[in-house]
Amino acid sequence: MKVLLAALSLLVFALPVGAAEPPAPIYLQAWLGALDTDSDSWKVSDPQSGEQALGDIGTLPYGGGAGQQLWGDGAWQFGYEGGGLVTWKNGRTEFRGNSNAVLVRIDNTFGAVGVFMGGVISVRPFNPVRLYVAGGPSVTMGWLFDDNSNNNDQTNPPGNGVTINLDNSKSDVSVVPYARAGIEFELGSGFAFGVSARYADDEFDFGEAGKLEFNQLLWVLTLGGRV
Repeated sequence: MKVLLAALSLLVFALPVGAAEPPAPIYLQAWLGALDTDSDSWKVSDPQSGEQALGDIGTLPYGGGAGQQLWGDGAWQFGYEGGGLVTWKNGRTEFRGNSNAVLVRIDNTFGAVGVFMGGVISVRPFNPVRLYVAGGPSVTMGWLFDDNSNNNDQTNPPGNGVTINLDNSKSDVSVVPYARAGIEFELGSGFAFGVSARYADDEFDFGEAGKLEFNQLLWVLTLGGRV
């Protein structure tokens, strides 16, 4: 994957430039999607006993968008893209220990805002279909909030429980490479729709509140067109 991301990034600096060439098309996309996290996506350890518990933050809804500028004649085009994405979810997370027993329940809110930029390879095998792959660096900031500490329920006796301290809010930044692939169908009017899959191994360290890791595919519906 690292070789692919490096090659895509180098394409940005190898694009043809010439006064006689037509303007490079720009493709705009609006995103609406979801990411289904693992059952052990949230890991927390009790600072006193050292006991670890695993929690599931569930399916995260995402919104965002991207723009691609491409150069090249014929079926193949090369260029770059940039964009952003955001997620926000309120929920209750159950943390389970080695015996699969519920150790503690936490009412929480997770939010994240990210930006990204990378190289793009696009091909039109036939009209109106366009396929593309993209990759590059991404930066995402995540927040974790305790919705109401009075409602958080430690189900087992204190000796068998796990202490989770959110201190009202925690934040962290994840800087990782991303990769994305998609398919679009462009109508005669210029409107385009499709689907895209994006992967970025984001991890957020919230200290005593534990670590969140999102290593699953983000699936998005794309709506937009060429301008």
